[in-house]
Amino acid sequence: MPSEKLWTRDYMFDIGVNFLVYCVHFLLMLWSTSYAIYTWHASISMAGLASGLFIVGALFARIPAGRFIDFIGRRRMFLVGTALFFLLILCYEMAPTLELFMVVRFIHGLAFGTTSTAASTVVASLVPLHRMGTGIGYFTLGVTMASAIGPFIAMNLTSAHAFTLGIEICAAAAGLIFLLSFGIHAPERTIMPEERRDLTRISFDRFFSLPALGISCIALMGGVCYSTVLSFLGAYTSSIGITGIGATGFFLCFAATSFISRPLTGYLLDHRGGNIVIYPSLLCMAAAMVIIANATTDIPLLIGALLLGFGYGTITASCHALAVHCAPMHQVGVATSTYFVLLDFGIGIGPYTLGSFVPTYGFSFVYLAAAVLSLAGIGLYYYLLGRHGRFTREQMNRDSQAKTLVAERRQHFYEQRLQAASDNH
Repeated sequence: MPSEKLWTRDYMFDIGVNFLVYCVHFLLMLWSTSYAIYTWHASISMAGLASGLFIVGALFARIPAGRFIDFIGRRRMFLVGTALFFLLILCYEMAPTLELFMVVRFIHGLAFGTTSTAASTVVASLVPLHRMGTGIGYFTLGVTMASAIGPFIAMNLTSAHAFTLGIEICAAAAGLIFLLSFGIHAPERTIMPEERRDLTRISFDRFFSLPALGISCIALMGGVCYSTVLSFLGAYTSSIGITGIGATGFFLCFAATSFISRPLTGYLLDHRGGNIVIYPSLLCMAAAMVIIANATTDIPLLIGALLLGFGYGTITASCHALAVHCAPMHQVGVATSTYFVLLDFGIGIGPYTLGSFVPTYGFSFVYLAAAVLSLAGIGLYYYLLGRHGRFTREQMNRDSQAKTLVAERRQHFYEQRLQAASDNH
């Protein structure tokens, strides 16, 4: 059981690991594209594929990682993931061909998926249930900050063709990640003998948390919208002639509002429930997309960045916390992987689905379509969750009390069985 204290050493170390992992992830997303073009004269599509295979690998890893993490051991999977994450970075510049480089990207994505799922499962075990919104809000803040810092570093390095320096920075960060993971002592969940016997059974609910599926679909829609900005902002700003502070400072403004809003949204989630957070966040994302679609100067673009930072940052943190909250204690790992699989899937398909409209309708249409998708998310959330009162504060309090009681009874039953087995011997 997690302690009532939030800011423990383990919690802060886990935040640090998560932040650095995502810094490396975002840095290498941009680095890989430029490196493939510079080294092997790859086409834009092939370079994009080399970069995107990382996400594919992460998806392949997240599904089984969430299912088996409690059986393998949270700390053990954490250490294996961080070790592989470090070692595979050293293989990037050793790849002699584009094809082998793609293989390295895919396998590195597997390590990333394992590490990030383990880090998120660990944090859910360290945060008190009644402070889950605040605790995961601070945890996911690292992802938001990384989404600004990683691309900023990558853009400066790749423009100078300093590819080796980029790998050295990533290797140093990955080494620190591995060292920090050693210092984290995560509470392990008690595994009943019946669960181990059931481990070989394969069904949908063994790999995806059904209670977490609805809120994870909202995260998917948020991921689709954000991916259009992450993938096309550079090309879009160039096409409309915005090359100054509006383009260079976009992600810094995005990160700033995400940072500022986290304590407030975390507090509201813990004290007022999910509805008061989710609805305004989706509205902010829709407004941001409309403003970005119609921007002609720096100021509107930066206003769009500020609104997007609040909307998307809040959506990711809140959906993560609510996915964990609505799942039983023994399915926290599966709920975590369900959330990340759908979020990553949204980020992965967004550029290919909405981006297909660019040649015919232009970039502005893509951002307007993303705005419509955000508004559709409001309707979907209400239909799946809101109208049923799933995330009202009263219901969330009842869920927390029930989960705590079940966990205590489960532990007591396990100890009785161990004592009985010891007496028989």
